[in-house]
Amino acid sequence: MTKPNQQAGGDNMETKLGEIESPDASASEITDNDLPTITKDEPGHIILTWRNEQIIVDAQRFTDKGQAEVTIWWDNPEYKMLVAQDRIDLLSPSSKRAFIGQLSKANNALQWIHWDWIVRCITWKVMGSIRKGTPVEEVWPIEGSILAPEYLVQPILYLNHPSVIFGDYGSLKSTVALLIAFIAQLPYQDNGLGLITKDNPANTLYLDLEGDTTMFTKRWSAISRGFDIEAKAHNRALPTMPVLYRRMDTKFADSIDVIQQIVAENKIRFIIIDSLGPAVKGNLNDPDPAIEYNQALRKLGITSLTLAHNSKDPLTKQRSIFGSVFFSNLARSIWQCKVEGERQPDDDQSIISLKHIKGSFSQTHGTLGYKFKFTDSTITVEKTDLGDTGLSGELPLTWQIKNLLKGGALAATEIADLTDRPINTVRVTLSRMRAKKEICNLPDQRWGLAEGEM
Repeated sequence: MTKPNQQAGGDNMETKLGEIESPDASASEITDNDLPTITKDEPGHIILTWRNEQIIVDAQRFTDKGQAEVTIWWDNPEYKMLVAQDRIDLLSPSSKRAFIGQLSKANNALQWIHWDWIVRCITWKVMGSIRKGTPVEEVWPIEGSILAPEYLVQPILYLNHPSVIFGDYGSLKSTVALLIAFIAQLPYQDNGLGLITKDNPANTLYLDLEGDTTMFTKRWSAISRGFDIEAKAHNRALPTMPVLYRRMDTKFADSIDVIQQIVAENKIRFIIIDSLGPAVKGNLNDPDPAIEYNQALRKLGITSLTLAHNSKDPLTKQRSIFGSVFFSNLARSIWQCKVEGERQPDDDQSIISLKHIKGSFSQTHGTLGYKFKFTDSTITVEKTDLGDTGLSGELPLTWQIKNLLKGGALAATEIADLTDRPINTVRVTLSRMRAKKEICNLPDQRWGLAEGEM
C-alpha cells in the first residue's frame, strides 16, 4: 500500500477520498487503490473501504471535539474478522499513535497494512464531516403562513418539538404519558379528554430507563382496556394495538445512532423518554448534559415527551424541572403534573392536574384536570373540574376567581387571601376580567360574576 501525495485524486468525485482533498502524505507515486471508497457518508456516520486490503472502517458517533467510535474489519472472502473497536480522539496525536500501535501489535497477520495512513484518512474524512455541518438553505416568506403552532396532540405536544412533563414521584406522569401515547398512536380523536389528535396514526417508541417490560405491559394493557370499556359504553370499538418499547440502561445521547435507526425502520413519529435523570446521567445541574441531551433529541427531528422529576426554588417556592436551567430553556413545551393529596397503594382513584408552565410557540394553555380510576386490570380516565378539588390552586387565576365568586361577592383583599396571590396581581386580573365583562364591580367595593357568567 503506497501513500498518495497532496494532489491525489480519483475519477469518481462521490466515492474517492482524494477527490475531496487528500490528507497530508509523503510524496510518492499513488494509485486509486491507495484511496478508500466511501460507501456511506451521512451526518455522524461514515464507512470507508480499502478493497485491495479488504479493510472496512466504520466511524460513527462523532462529537464536535473530534471524537469518534471507530470499528475496523478485515473482510476476507472466507471470513470477516473484527480488527479493532475503540473510541478515539482524532485531534489528539497521542490518542492516534496509541490506536495505530494497538492495530500494529494486535494483528500479526496484517502487518503489511499501513495503519498510520488509514487512521490519517479516517481523521480527514470525519473532521471534514464535522466541520461541514448542516448545509445553509434559503428560506422564503410563504404567503398565507400563520404563527399558530401545529400539534401532534393538542394542547400538550407541539409537532416535531420536545415537550416535558415533570412532577413528584407518584404524580402519575408515566400513566399520563401512556394515555397520550394511546391517543396519538391510534389516533383516538373522540377521546372525551379535550385532547385533539392528528388524522393519521403516530407510531410511538417508549424508552424505559426506570421500569421493565413486565410492568410496562401491565400498565399498557390496563390503559388499553380502560379506553376500550369507555368506547364500548358509547357503542364504539377500538382496535387492539402494540406500542414499540425498549428497555434502556445506557445514556440517551450515547444510544442516539441506534435510536435513529429504530425510528427510521419503524416510521416512529413520537418518542417518550422515561425518565430524564437516568437518560442523561452525570451531574444534572451542569449545562453540558442538558445541552447534549437536547442535541440528541434534535437529531431525531420528531415529537418527543420527556418525563422528569422536579425541584423547588427555596426563594420563590416555584417548582421546575430538576437540574440545569437548560432543561427548561431547551424544551418547547413544559407541563407540571400534580396529584391531589398523597396517593396510597390501595387508592382506587386519583385526581391530577396538568398545568402548562411554558409554551414557546403559543400562549400558555389552561390547566387540565383528570380523574383516574384503578381496578386490578383496568385504568380508566375522565376529564374533571378541578374547581372543587385540592388542586383548584393550579387553575389560572381567572378561573379561580370565577369559582370563588360563584359562592358570592368578594372584595379584592378576600380574593387575594383565598388564592394566596399578591393583592396587586389580583387587582390587575380583576380589571382585565371586568374589561372582558366576565365580572362586575359592586357598589360596596366587592366583585361579583357578570350576569352571563352565573
